[in-house]
Amino acid sequence: MEAFKLLVVDDEPQVAHALRRLFRREGFDVQVAFNGNEALERLKEFSPDIVLTDFRMPGMTGSELLQRVKRSHPLALRLIISGYADFKSVVASVNDGEICRFISKPWDDAELVTYLKSLLRQRETMAQLYAPFRAAQPGVSAEVGLSDAAMVLKVQMSDPAFPAEQALSIIERFAGVLAADSLKMVGGLLERYGGRLSFVAEVGGPQRLRLELPVRAEEAQPSERSGVGNA
Repeated sequence: MEAFKLLVVDDEPQVAHALRRLFRREGFDVQVAFNGNEALERLKEFSPDIVLTDFRMPGMTGSELLQRVKRSHPLALRLIISGYADFKSVVASVNDGEICRFISKPWDDAELVTYLKSLLRQRETMAQLYAPFRAAQPGVSAEVGLSDAAMVLKVQMSDPAFPAEQALSIIERFAGVLAADSLKMVGGLLERYGGRLSFVAEVGGPQRLRLELPVRAEEAQPSERSGVGNA
């Protein structure tokens, strides 16, 4: 059986080497980088199952690195291991599902190994969830990750813009409580303004519908003159 691949990123060599020794004893194929840019270079030839990174590093934070990893290696499990004082900063800097979990330093070797192996068992299911969308039609994008409570598959449809009839069908599925005339009104607005529909489907969680209508320049002027606008 092929060894699982782990990329460890930490600007403290003693920490990086300790993690490498630990996981090599467990049969992992481990590579080490000492900052975010070096990690990105490693990723050109090394396709990890897990990226385990420190948060505070020179030049690029751990969360910034994991955002890049998500785009280039969407099925890699992404975790931050850092001092507990960084916990709030980590939570504030990433989106839901961006990181599997925050792991606090110092760690317990046995618990860390057990935890990562448990995540790897779920990764196969994540891959199955992601596979149908990996080569989806243009305008459909997907990402997969682990939250604390669930495996999360996020699917977004943007381009090409939906015809009004298709928009109505999707809105009705998510918002069936709306009256027919209300649905027609919303579909008409989408068609008139060139708006976009997107949805996020969370495995084990709620489904959300997002509707975007661009604001025309002439309609934005009153807010601009009064100094009030939406962020």
